[in-house]
Amino acid sequence: MSAADDIHAYLDSNSTKVTSATNLFKYAIAESTGRAVFVIPVPGLPAIEKFSGSVPAMTRPRVQIVTRSTKSLGGQGVPGTTATMDLAEDMRDLLVGVTNTSVNGTQYQRIFALQSEPYTIGRDDAGRHLFAFNVQCMKTPTTQA
Repeated sequence: MSAADDIHAYLDSNSTKVTSATNLFKYAIAESTGRAVFVIPVPGLPAIEKFSGSVPAMTRPRVQIVTRSTKSLGGQGVPGTTATMDLAEDMRDLLVGVTNTSVNGTQYQRIFALQSEPYTIGRDDAGRHLFAFNVQCMKTPTTQA
């Protein structure tokens, strides 16, 4: 499975704030009502190769987590966006520091955030606020050569 699949499953299993296909989606920003979280694969780093064999020692995919507010809210700093930023921070806190954990049968050596806190990426076509952060994954391939 891809890192996006695994992160999606991890959030679904370990958070009480999101549920797959209700307010947690993967691969794209889906149309939905209410506050939502999206798990989107983004380019990662090259694999760490071994001296021999065809399977790398470790792969290093990256995933972007995007949260979207419930509805179009006013300008910058409007209190209604706080809950969406808080949700992004909750997702970040849940993922950061994952070490030596198996998710969907894949061993994750470590997951860490690439930003110290979620950042705004603007608004969607409906004017809803979007916040994001990126995580770097270090995972052991499931097939060893």
